[in-house]
Amino acid sequence: MVSSRVQKISVGGVGVPVRVSTDTRFSADSPVLLPSIGEYPVYDPQAYEFMIADKLRTDAYREAVRALAPGKVVLDIGTGQDAIWAVTAALAGASRVYAIEVIPEAARKAREAVARAGVADRVTVLEGLSTRIELPERVDLLVSEIIGTIGGSEGAEHVLDDARERFLKPGGDSIPHRCVTTVAAVDLRSLVPNGELAFSPLVVPYLEEVFASVGNPFDLRLCLIGLGHAQFLSTQAEVEDLRFNDPLPGDGIDRVRLRVTRAGKLHGLALGIRLWIADESAEPIDSIVQWTNWSPVYVPLSREGVDVVQGDEVVLELKRSLSDDGVHPDYQLTGEVLRNGLSSVDISWNSPHHGKEFRAADVYRSLFPAA
Repeated sequence: MVSSRVQKISVGGVGVPVRVSTDTRFSADSPVLLPSIGEYPVYDPQAYEFMIADKLRTDAYREAVRALAPGKVVLDIGTGQDAIWAVTAALAGASRVYAIEVIPEAARKAREAVARAGVADRVTVLEGLSTRIELPERVDLLVSEIIGTIGGSEGAEHVLDDARERFLKPGGDSIPHRCVTTVAAVDLRSLVPNGELAFSPLVVPYLEEVFASVGNPFDLRLCLIGLGHAQFLSTQAEVEDLRFNDPLPGDGIDRVRLRVTRAGKLHGLALGIRLWIADESAEPIDSIVQWTNWSPVYVPLSREGVDVVQGDEVVLELKRSLSDDGVHPDYQLTGEVLRNGLSSVDISWNSPHHGKEFRAADVYRSLFPAA
């Protein structure tokens, strides 16, 4: 059984205790708890390498870009330090490519990557938010990698709807094509036998960076590598359906019912994504079924677990609304566990992009124990 220790991180010059696992492995073979970082400007070479190492994602994007870019004007939003899809589009025969990157250091490295690839005559790297940038022309193809661990959590709805309206020609194409978020009830006992979650020591620096970017510690979203069908207690449902060639809704409410398929302890929910890169003729990338850089999100509901049996139901309402930064959504999940012959149990999970609540729930009081 893996043990843990408590160490302190610095947030605004104040030490914040964090529970850290003694297990230094980082693979799908062992549970790894990490913060969801894609929503924040904390990318570094290690994070970019982790994304590029996702062969499933990289191969699918490369195939789609090579098929759709020849002869086209292309826009790559969130190009990253390697400008990988901007360069791929240019090498595939795109006539012009605009690559947008908001992080200054990543934009600088992207220009270097473009020059190394010998395509600087066709690729222009622009620094800033795409919503605040003007292009000299409309484009035929819009490429982006701002899908989050929850499909829209990196601001895809706002950013890509703006890009589609202002930049994409009528009849133009978008990569990716569609993304839905999935939800299921889970029992963690087979994955975390002692019931104590702890962050991987490899991701602790990102905790500091996320908190610094927000300005304070808060109950941030949790990702749990290793979480999958073996922990499912219920059927799986789809919420937050994003179709990137159509107008995107922004705020929204999705209501679903999950049927409990076996007896167990309901500790929380697993949120994943299904992502269609080019179209829906092929099977989607599924972050619950497959090893990808989009790690499953764990929604903690009860540390002790709620007793459920086959035939019980979980009724859920997932609400998303734009946060005050004008880009990223805040999520709120409410509902109840309907148990045959037993009292129902209320469900509540509030997950803003940036918030003030810290140690509000049991799992966060364990992860960030009081000094």
